[in-house]
Amino acid sequence: MRKFLTVFGAIALAVVVLAAIGIGYAAWRGSALDRESKTFVDEAVPAISARWDKQQLLDRATPELRAAASPEQIATLFATLSRLGPLIEYRGAKGDANMAWTAGSGSVTSATYVATAHFQNGNASFRIVLLKRDGHWMIHNFHVDPAPPDSPPKRT
Repeated sequence: MRKFLTVFGAIALAVVVLAAIGIGYAAWRGSALDRESKTFVDEAVPAISARWDKQQLLDRATPELRAAASPEQIATLFATLSRLGPLIEYRGAKGDANMAWTAGSGSVTSATYVATAHFQNGNASFRIVLLKRDGHWMIHNFHVDPAPPDSPPKRT
Protein backbone atom coordinates (compact mmCIF):
# COMPACT_ATOMS: atom_id res chain seq x y z
CA MET A 1 0.00 0.00 0.00
CA ARG A 2 2.86 2.34 0.84
CA LYS A 3 4.43 1.78 -2.59
CA PHE A 4 1.09 2.52 -4.27
CA LEU A 5 0.75 5.83 -2.37
CA THR A 6 4.31 6.82 -3.26
CA VAL A 7 3.74 6.11 -6.96
CA PHE A 8 0.34 7.84 -6.90
CA GLY A 9 1.86 10.89 -5.17
CA ALA A 10 4.68 11.10 -7.71
CA ILE A 11 2.22 10.91 -10.60
CA ALA A 12 -0.03 13.55 -9.01
CA LEU A 13 2.95 15.85 -8.48
CA ALA A 14 4.05 15.40 -12.10
CA VAL A 15 0.55 16.24 -13.33
CA VAL A 16 0.43 19.39 -11.18
CA VAL A 17 3.87 20.53 -12.37
CA LEU A 18 3.00 19.90 -16.03
CA ALA A 19 -0.32 21.75 -15.62
CA ALA A 20 1.46 24.75 -14.06
CA ILE A 21 4.00 24.81 -16.88
CA GLY A 22 1.19 24.57 -19.46
CA ILE A 23 -0.79 27.39 -17.87
CA GLY A 24 2.29 29.59 -17.64
CA TYR A 25 3.17 28.97 -21.28
CA ALA A 26 -0.41 29.63 -22.41
CA ALA A 27 -0.53 32.94 -20.52
CA TRP A 28 2.84 34.06 -21.91
CA ARG A 29 2.03 32.95 -25.46
CA GLY A 30 -1.54 34.25 -25.29
CA SER A 31 -0.51 37.86 -24.66
CA ALA A 32 1.94 37.72 -27.56
CA LEU A 33 -0.78 36.31 -29.83
CA ASP A 34 -3.17 39.06 -28.73
CA ARG A 35 -0.64 41.74 -29.73
CA GLU A 36 0.17 40.06 -33.07
CA SER A 37 -3.45 39.50 -34.06
CA LYS A 38 -4.57 43.02 -33.05
CA THR A 39 -1.72 44.53 -35.07
CA PHE A 40 -2.79 42.41 -38.05
CA VAL A 41 -6.42 43.58 -37.79
CA ASP A 42 -5.44 47.22 -37.23
CA GLU A 43 -3.41 47.11 -40.45
CA ALA A 44 -5.81 44.98 -42.51
CA VAL A 45 -9.11 46.79 -41.92
CA PRO A 46 -7.90 50.24 -43.06
CA ALA A 47 -6.07 48.69 -46.03
CA ILE A 48 -9.21 46.83 -47.12
CA SER A 49 -11.79 49.52 -46.40
CA ALA A 50 -9.92 52.69 -47.42
CA ARG A 51 -10.91 52.05 -51.06
CA TRP A 52 -12.89 48.82 -50.54
CA ASP A 53 -10.12 46.92 -52.27
CA LYS A 54 -11.13 43.27 -52.74
CA GLN A 55 -7.55 42.27 -53.50
CA GLN A 56 -6.46 43.53 -50.09
CA LEU A 57 -8.98 41.12 -48.54
CA LEU A 58 -8.10 38.22 -50.85
CA ASP A 59 -4.37 38.67 -50.15
CA ARG A 60 -5.09 38.15 -46.43
CA ALA A 61 -7.82 35.50 -46.73
CA THR A 62 -7.67 31.83 -45.79
CA PRO A 63 -8.15 29.35 -48.62
CA GLU A 64 -11.55 28.49 -47.08
CA LEU A 65 -12.73 32.11 -47.29
CA ARG A 66 -11.49 32.39 -50.88
CA ALA A 67 -13.37 29.18 -51.75
CA ALA A 68 -16.59 30.29 -49.99
CA ALA A 69 -16.87 33.65 -51.75
CA SER A 70 -15.98 34.17 -55.38
CA PRO A 71 -14.07 37.30 -56.42
CA GLU A 72 -17.26 38.42 -58.19
CA GLN A 73 -19.31 38.11 -54.99
CA ILE A 74 -16.68 40.08 -53.07
CA ALA A 75 -16.61 42.73 -55.82
CA THR A 76 -20.41 43.07 -55.62
CA LEU A 77 -20.28 43.34 -51.82
CA PHE A 78 -17.51 45.93 -51.94
CA ALA A 79 -19.38 47.93 -54.61
CA THR A 80 -22.31 48.12 -52.18
CA LEU A 81 -20.06 49.02 -49.24
CA SER A 82 -18.29 51.71 -51.28
CA ARG A 83 -21.47 53.79 -50.82
CA LEU A 84 -20.08 54.52 -47.35
CA GLY A 85 -17.50 56.69 -49.08
CA PRO A 86 -13.86 57.16 -48.18
CA LEU A 87 -12.49 56.07 -44.82
CA ILE A 88 -12.31 59.08 -42.50
CA GLU A 89 -11.24 57.47 -39.24
CA TYR A 90 -10.36 53.95 -38.20
CA ARG A 91 -11.34 53.60 -34.54
CA GLY A 92 -9.50 50.40 -33.70
CA ALA A 93 -10.37 46.82 -32.85
CA LYS A 94 -11.18 44.94 -29.69
CA GLY A 95 -10.87 41.22 -29.23
CA ASP A 96 -8.35 38.52 -28.47
CA ALA A 97 -6.60 35.41 -29.67
CA ASN A 98 -7.30 31.85 -28.56
CA MET A 99 -5.31 28.64 -28.65
CA ALA A 100 -7.03 25.27 -28.77
CA TRP A 101 -5.86 21.71 -29.15
CA THR A 102 -8.13 19.13 -30.72
CA ALA A 103 -7.55 15.48 -31.42
CA GLY A 104 -8.56 15.85 -35.06
CA SER A 105 -6.65 18.94 -36.14
CA GLY A 106 -4.07 19.47 -33.41
CA SER A 107 -3.21 23.02 -32.43
CA VAL A 108 -5.51 25.76 -33.73
CA THR A 109 -4.77 29.43 -33.11
CA SER A 110 -7.60 31.85 -33.86
CA ALA A 111 -8.63 35.38 -32.99
CA THR A 112 -11.93 37.25 -33.03
CA TYR A 113 -12.19 41.02 -33.28
CA VAL A 114 -14.76 43.77 -33.69
CA ALA A 115 -13.43 46.94 -35.28
CA THR A 116 -15.18 50.23 -35.97
CA ALA A 117 -14.61 52.95 -38.52
CA HIS A 118 -16.13 56.23 -39.64
CA PHE A 119 -16.62 56.84 -43.35
CA GLN A 120 -17.76 59.94 -45.23
CA ASN A 121 -21.33 58.61 -45.50
CA GLY A 122 -21.69 56.55 -42.34
CA ASN A 123 -20.11 54.24 -39.84
CA ALA A 124 -19.36 50.56 -39.98
CA SER A 125 -18.41 47.79 -37.63
CA PHE A 126 -16.33 44.85 -38.76
CA ARG A 127 -16.52 41.37 -37.24
CA ILE A 128 -13.36 39.50 -38.14
CA VAL A 129 -12.19 35.96 -37.39
CA LEU A 130 -8.52 35.18 -37.95
CA LEU A 131 -6.61 31.92 -38.12
CA LYS A 132 -2.87 31.61 -37.71
CA ARG A 133 -1.30 29.22 -40.20
CA ASP A 134 2.36 28.61 -40.90
CA GLY A 135 3.23 31.55 -38.67
CA HIS A 136 0.94 34.02 -40.50
CA TRP A 137 -2.42 35.49 -39.54
CA MET A 138 -5.13 35.14 -42.17
CA ILE A 139 -8.73 36.38 -42.37
CA HIS A 140 -11.13 33.47 -42.09
CA ASN A 141 -14.35 35.50 -41.77
CA PHE A 142 -14.95 39.16 -42.64
CA HIS A 143 -18.36 40.68 -41.91
CA VAL A 144 -19.24 44.37 -42.26
CA ASP A 145 -22.27 46.04 -40.65
CA PRO A 146 -22.82 49.50 -42.16
CA ALA A 147 -24.73 52.06 -40.11
CA PRO A 148 -26.56 55.21 -41.25
CA PRO A 149 -24.54 58.45 -41.14
CA ASP A 150 -26.39 59.90 -38.17
CA SER A 151 -26.05 56.84 -35.94
CA PRO A 152 -23.28 56.80 -33.37
CA PRO A 153 -20.41 54.43 -34.08
CA LYS A 154 -20.69 51.00 -32.53
CA ARG A 155 -18.17 50.55 -29.74
CA THR A 156 -17.57 47.17 -28.19
